Amino acid sequence: MKQILISAVLLFSCSAARAAEADHFSLREGQIAEITAEVNKLANEGLGKAIEDLNASGGCADTRESEELLYERLTDVFSNHKKGQLVNTIISGDIPRTVIPLKESIYSEWSIWNGFLLGRKGAAKSPLALFPLIKIGDTVVGVDKLEHMFGMGLRYFKKHYLEERPLVSVLKSGIFSEKTFLGGNMLATGVFSYADLSANFNGMRFWNHMLQKRDDVLGAQHNAGPYLACQGGKWVKNEERPIDFRTYVDASMQESMNCSKFATEGGAQKFQAALAAMQTKDKSRIFTCPENPGLMDQTIKKYEVEIAGDSHGSKVDHWIINREGNGRVSYFNEF
Repeated sequence: MKQILISAVLLFSCSAARAAEADHFSLREGQIAEITAEVNKLANEGLGKAIEDLNASGGCADTRESEELLYERLTDVFSNHKKGQLVNTIISGDIPRTVIPLKESIYSEWSIWNGFLLGRKGAAKSPLALFPLIKIGDTVVGVDKLEHMFGMGLRYFKKHYLEERPLVSVLKSGIFSEKTFLGGNMLATGVFSYADLSANFNGMRFWNHMLQKRDDVLGAQHNAGPYLACQGGKWVKNEERPIDFRTYVDASMQESMNCSKFATEGGAQKFQAALAAMQTKDKSRIFTCPENPGLMDQTIKKYEVEIAGDSHGSKVDHWIINREGNGRVSYFNEF
């Protein structure tokens, strides 16, 4: 038991810093800058630079090793804020983004008993206690959702497509991560985000579209790639298929639509109390989750796709969508 506890502490101390949240309720959607063009430009320019570097260092071949080298180089562009150029550019303020201070957010009353990373002393001083908000197309998301797409999405992609693990097994591994060091635990932020799970899944789609060796998991009609190909020993950008993040970002990645759950009952109650307080101050809006049930129902249909090979016949939406609203997460029976 002692060894298990020590391992748990080490796990959280090494990994919990990656957990962060976003506040989708404190500001109106119209106050968030729409930066689809800027983000798409960064992505496509970063892809082009990666191709140049890879070709200069030897080009490509139709091998697993060459493919792995491609993904490794692309993480210089598509990764978390510590490594990925795209996310770091947004967070640094080089393009518009909206920052909500923790003490002015829906998590302003959070304590360490609701979630250590948001409730700890000094959390408000961290620029990433709450990730900035951006708008992609018609959807407002925290920049952390891009981190999930690039990081956990690549992990999903490699496990499912390169290691040939069943998709349900991969989705379950993402749920375990979300329930532990990626947020939904009292030692992390205390927020279990279904929107994170959707970002992970859509990130797997993003990485699959890079070379588009296989049809999209949601169906061939959703194929968006390939974004590049190996031709004559050189990587070549597909100018007819530029990266467009509207392919991936939808209401399922917005926490005011795909509702979060919480590690503790106290956290769930504080969140509901904060919504009620906002409703009292601004009666022109409805502070509920999902914020727009009709749009959420429409979005869910996209993910009502049966998972091939699953003996239980489950569909994708079961693993990434919360149909129950805000509440306390169950660590053993949630799925």
